[in-house]
Amino acid sequence: MKTRALLSASVAAMALVAVTPASAQTSDKSMANGRTGAGQGQDLPKPTTASDQNANPAAPQPSLQESPTEDSGDIVVTGLRRSLQSAQAIKRNSDGIVDAIVAEDIGKLPDTFASSALARVSGVQVTRGGGESAGVTVRGLPDLSTTYNGREIFTAEGRFVQIQDFPAGTVAALEVYKSGTANLIEGGIGGQVNVRGRRPFDFNGFELSGSANGVVWDQSDKTSWNGNLLISDRWDTGIGEMGLLLNGSFVGIDFLDSTREQSLVIGTTSAAQGTTAGIRYPDAQGLFYGGGHRWRPSANAAFQWKPTPELEIYADGLFQGFRSEDTNRYMFVPIFGDIRLSNLVTDGANPAQAQSFTVSNAVAPDGYSGSFHGKTDTYQAGGGAIWKHDKLQISADIAYTDSTYTADLVNIDNTFASSPVRNVSFDAGKDGGPSFNFVNFDVTDPANFLSRGFYQEHLVVSGKDVQTRADLQYDVGEGLLRRIQFGVRYNDRDATRDRGTDYRFNLPAGIPLANLPVGLERTNPGFDYNSIFPVRTFVAVSSDSIRQNLPALRTFYGAPAGIPAFNPTENFVANEKAYAAYGQVKYGFDLGKITVDGLVGLRAIKTKTRIAGFDRVLTASTETFVPTTQSKDYTDYLPNVSARVGLSDQLQLRLAYTQTRTRPNFLSLNPTLTVDPLRSDNTPIVNNNGTITQTYRTATGGNPSLVPLTSNNYDASLEYYFSRSGSLTGAIFQRDARGFIFNSLTLVEDPVYGLLQINQPVNSGKTRFQGAEVSFSSFLDIDGLPDWAKGFGLQANGTYVDSKGDLSPDFNRLLGNRRVPFNGVSKWTYNVVALYERPFFSARLAYNYRSRFVSFYSQENLDVDPANTADRRVRGTYEKGRGQLDFSTTVTPIPSVTLAFDIVNLLGNPLQRERQYNDAGDTFARQIIYLERTYSLGVRFRF
Repeated sequence: MKTRALLSASVAAMALVAVTPASAQTSDKSMANGRTGAGQGQDLPKPTTASDQNANPAAPQPSLQESPTEDSGDIVVTGLRRSLQSAQAIKRNSDGIVDAIVAEDIGKLPDTFASSALARVSGVQVTRGGGESAGVTVRGLPDLSTTYNGREIFTAEGRFVQIQDFPAGTVAALEVYKSGTANLIEGGIGGQVNVRGRRPFDFNGFELSGSANGVVWDQSDKTSWNGNLLISDRWDTGIGEMGLLLNGSFVGIDFLDSTREQSLVIGTTSAAQGTTAGIRYPDAQGLFYGGGHRWRPSANAAFQWKPTPELEIYADGLFQGFRSEDTNRYMFVPIFGDIRLSNLVTDGANPAQAQSFTVSNAVAPDGYSGSFHGKTDTYQAGGGAIWKHDKLQISADIAYTDSTYTADLVNIDNTFASSPVRNVSFDAGKDGGPSFNFVNFDVTDPANFLSRGFYQEHLVVSGKDVQTRADLQYDVGEGLLRRIQFGVRYNDRDATRDRGTDYRFNLPAGIPLANLPVGLERTNPGFDYNSIFPVRTFVAVSSDSIRQNLPALRTFYGAPAGIPAFNPTENFVANEKAYAAYGQVKYGFDLGKITVDGLVGLRAIKTKTRIAGFDRVLTASTETFVPTTQSKDYTDYLPNVSARVGLSDQLQLRLAYTQTRTRPNFLSLNPTLTVDPLRSDNTPIVNNNGTITQTYRTATGGNPSLVPLTSNNYDASLEYYFSRSGSLTGAIFQRDARGFIFNSLTLVEDPVYGLLQINQPVNSGKTRFQGAEVSFSSFLDIDGLPDWAKGFGLQANGTYVDSKGDLSPDFNRLLGNRRVPFNGVSKWTYNVVALYERPFFSARLAYNYRSRFVSFYSQENLDVDPANTADRRVRGTYEKGRGQLDFSTTVTPIPSVTLAFDIVNLLGNPLQRERQYNDAGDTFARQIIYLERTYSLGVRFRF
């Protein structure tokens, strides 16, 4: 454990591969067999998506897998071009506002993880780090729902599954619903991401396909391997047609992210320190290496049976696994204590800020070597039937999900044997951020390090659910009322959490780190793209050695044998039952040459939640934990109204109004307050003279009083389709939300622990998100150009979001009752993708950018009298705008084999975060994070 939480973070990206949705491939057949000129697009078969022509999104969709086809002898419809056509058909003909990522063939999404591919969709943002893309948001909104084949899916006790948990080999399509419809599972304010898996009726007959590739990681100097294999067939039997599909996938990651960082606390120099008074500086610096060997095994199977032309029965199953063996190394270098400063250089642009100085007599640096093992197993199995007779369709589906996450963390803390003189810079080199080196002190010599402590944590969280639904749909005809849909759904969900920790502090014993029963090593130097940091390698405990010697370490530190016992007062058990019913009609009419159709619907959901945990009860200076059960019962009515106005054969206008609500996570509702394990090195509060005035403890807890996030959503889009793969679309949107859940950090005087910083979720006040997005896509399908020139294409999209909201009442007061930008929302995001596609060769150069955004808000001025909160302020920590450039190319020497080469993070430019520390808006660099660059070479085959 470290003296002060610098909140080390790391972020990085990879590349992915995927597939064509069943629905889109049907339209592709029509597109490929005849050139579509202006005005012909409306006659193409409409794809079936979760909100169009099927009351049950989990039911399989009819499709036909097609091979690349020549188009009138002059345009070859293959690869990226056919992928764009399929995605465009879904967007154009869907009842809702939908964007999709599809591909023309198996295993060919444009990236290695589904989340990386989603970053190419207009309005979608991701967080990069740990060798992949995570934290998917839509239009800056983090509250998403995730479904697999239309069924709700989640990880452990959470509300959703991470999209990066879907390797390309298990994915057929990704559909992003930006506006909901009544027949969809109630989504988050950001929308819903549906992952569609492959099924055997997607193909004409026998199918064998797969891929294998190796990935070289730049900073870790390691190689990982990825691959997938799909086998599918269908047969005519005496009892109807049957099909079976088996698909397996493996994705390996071996990353190293390198971080230079500085404290959130900004100190002020004084004459007593031997230098000019009144100069501001961050009062600590740090170096963090976050690396890991991670892998994701995944498999899915699907069975389809049509005993009669009207009846289809199906069953499918999914396994998602996640394994991680992470190694974390950290060095924390304080600039506080009874310090002396010399060689002060101030910032030329801001003389009140320090550029660099020399520090002596500071508190000794410390750090840790950590070994983290994590494991997730998620299973989902389901089945159902769909019966179609004339205009009537009835379907039913049932599924069971079981997901467990286990985490095991071991940290060995260390401290320098002495406090060396150090030269520090607060803004070093082209990327900015901190730099430090030590005078006459060797950080690669084990004799210079002492043991400081031993920390263990064991966490097990799990979730299970049974979900079932029944839907009825009747296609009335071509009058005003065209389709009627009704349905019901039931979901019974359980969630549990168990956690145990143990910490042993032994710094007073003065034991050299070399005396521990473990092996020591030098860290990988990292920082491959910018070596300005003088300290790049230092002594650390081998992660393998930690794991191999755990019994000896527990004995050495006096810890109990075995993994830490669960603390019953930290744990909870929850159950949630949801009953939903919906009704929805599709209408349509003509106004001369203008056509209008749309949906009017209502979804009603009754939710019953019960969570059992412990209340912390204070009496004088003692605390006790009393079992408690919190129950809630509420009903939501969510209307949706939409219209699609066909202004011409190529131009259409969409309008939509919806309401959404998002339930709090179970962990957020946990009533227990957990104080960090008792330690002798509580986090210090340092005054402006650099001396420690007092220490405070930290605690985390849930909030059973949280209410669901609710929002009124308004959308309008104008869409112009000028060719089969060419479109120009624009949209405006507004979200009026209340009740966003965010973590609030507050300092309180606790009768047991004294000054206590509590990290607890609270509901925000009103927040408005409004913005616009524009998207363009086309190949150079211009008459008169040679065939080779028609292979060039361009995709471009951009999104603008303005977010302003109220935080908690305490934060609002400290912010001066100002409405502030919402966490994690960039004002600008855009993608530019240059394409070239021919049957033998294809290439793609993709640039993704998101502008500056707030990472989090926290209290400032902890150095004042703790009883006087009036002088405290809430400041933002921001991540600067950053772009990432990725390159991929393929060569297809024979039709069944493709060779692929990819480079991810070609520029190697870091994430840069900064800390605002006063009302004038002055900042210091907070973190400079160098993400992995990867090189991948592989082969794909299909027979």
